[in-house]
Amino acid sequence: MLEISDLHSGYGRKRVLHGINMHVGKQEVVALLGHNGAGKSTLLDTVFGFLATERGRIAFDGADVATEPPHNRLSRGIGYLGQGAPVFPRLTVRDNLLMGGHGIADRKAVTDRVAHVEELFPQLAARSSSKAGSLSGGERQMLALGMLFIASPSMLILDEPSGGMSPHMVDKMYEAISIIIRDLHSSLLLVEQDVGRALTLASRVYVLANGRLKYEGSAESIREPAARAKILMGL
Repeated sequence: MLEISDLHSGYGRKRVLHGINMHVGKQEVVALLGHNGAGKSTLLDTVFGFLATERGRIAFDGADVATEPPHNRLSRGIGYLGQGAPVFPRLTVRDNLLMGGHGIADRKAVTDRVAHVEELFPQLAARSSSKAGSLSGGERQMLALGMLFIASPSMLILDEPSGGMSPHMVDKMYEAISIIIRDLHSSLLLVEQDVGRALTLASRVYVLANGRLKYEGSAESIREPAARAKILMGL
């Protein structure tokens, strides 16, 4: 589904990614791990088109999308939830959710998906008439994920979806992510600082260090804390 070949990217003259090769299969969950500053968010931003590809290929369902703008990639079925929970703060929670389905012609399907999101996140249902800007950080993260679900991408890219949440809310978030990828039959590329949490979903992992991939293997291979420490601390 997603194939990345010899990918180089960065910010202006600062090269961050150096020859990344990786893939995510259909309905596969892959975790991208690494230290702060390793280049994980840069990689995700480049895959979605927020950053330009300096060199290399990004293929989605066989089509090279490396030069396409983000809205084209979204139309192809790539959905991205970056850090900071991007929502429309002046719109209500309900209107934000409806915005998630703005490109879907079947309005009943959108309404049904909104109802599904409100079942997954009762906090959002209780505040459906509130402005999104009044939500807590965790609630905004839930809302942003709900909008992404309504858009129904065939691939989700999530950058630290548990950021700023209490442990209880993190549990709810990961329960919802599991349901969403199951219901959409979608693939998932996940960046998460809580490695243990990421491994509850992932079947395969990549480890990034200083803009280069240093490890690829099954999630099982680093599920034990000792093996995980050896790989992550040895970079």
